[in-house]
Amino acid sequence: MNLYSVDWKEWSGPGPRLEDIVGQERAVARLKAFAQLHELSGTAPGHILLIAPEGMGQMLVAAAFAGEFGANSMAMAKGPEFEVFGDLTSLFTNLRERQFLLIPDVHSLRKSFWKGLREILHSNQLTITIGQGPAARNHVMEVRPFTMIATCPKLRDFPSELLDEFSLALTFDPYSRTELSEIATRIARKIGVSLESGANELLAGGCNGSPGHLELIMRRLVRTTGQNNIASEDVTTGFQALGIRAASPAAVLESTDLQELSGVDFEKLVAGLLDRMGFQTEMTKTSGDGGIDVIANLSRPIVGGRYLFQCKRYAANNLIGAPMLRDFYGAVTADRAVKGVFITTSDFTVQAREFGERVGLELIGPSQLQELIREYTPIKC
Repeated sequence: MNLYSVDWKEWSGPGPRLEDIVGQERAVARLKAFAQLHELSGTAPGHILLIAPEGMGQMLVAAAFAGEFGANSMAMAKGPEFEVFGDLTSLFTNLRERQFLLIPDVHSLRKSFWKGLREILHSNQLTITIGQGPAARNHVMEVRPFTMIATCPKLRDFPSELLDEFSLALTFDPYSRTELSEIATRIARKIGVSLESGANELLAGGCNGSPGHLELIMRRLVRTTGQNNIASEDVTTGFQALGIRAASPAAVLESTDLQELSGVDFEKLVAGLLDRMGFQTEMTKTSGDGGIDVIANLSRPIVGGRYLFQCKRYAANNLIGAPMLRDFYGAVTADRAVKGVFITTSDFTVQAREFGERVGLELIGPSQLQELIREYTPIKC
């Protein structure tokens, strides 16, 4: 197991701050409040879990949070590199007082280490057993107060045994095209690249919504063109050479013909849309023929919790009636979900809408669904 030191060499001053982050307003606001709370108390901040696919800027956000406390470096250990229990012991017993520790992809840590890590996070102690059989004895090792910032791609990937030990579990929101364009400009400045007008917007369109992928593309373009000045024409030519397709939001929307999708593909479309809206899909039954198709969780205060979604791809003249909604509402109440959401490519009868309004179901017909696709398509760029 290797221990890395992450510093902020590309920043002037003590390091990045949360105010430097582009996008992620919800997560940044909660981290700022969390930092202020611990600055007032003078205690080491509690442990934080950042939930997002790789390349969404988790390391920068972690560094910015540490920067709020004047840290100019952060220790990092990669979960897959923990091979024996001694790696866990060595790492945590050698941490400095109030040090920040980043562990990317903590879900990949071997299950045999979960109990020891939970003890450390819970009590700042680690119990190790020396010897075997009747001669075995337990030795408790003290761990200095520290702050662990862990990442995982989805909440369902994270060990449930460890979740209670994290003070914050924050799910990253998708980046808009505007935010990705600004991120492209900042990345260019960091790596010494000059972007001509419009190049940043084109780059934002080919990154699949990932700042990490954006930087990778930009570095590839620099190597491909052999120059540090990138114009729009260079991006277009480079994308063609590298096989990168940058679809505009309008093009993606126009290509989404809901009536041509199969029931299974329609459910997959909805599940993907929910992911981009910040939900963690817990289970998808790609049956295409009714039932509770998608069960998802939303990690947000007040409105967070378990949601049930039912997806129906029907012809335009096949309206959803009140009896079907009654059946769905029964499933929602039986599961004690926060809300039930019924999504269809057709629409609802007047009686169905009256029933949905009365019991608090959210009904999404084709026009509302197209609006949602239009709103969240830019992050798919």
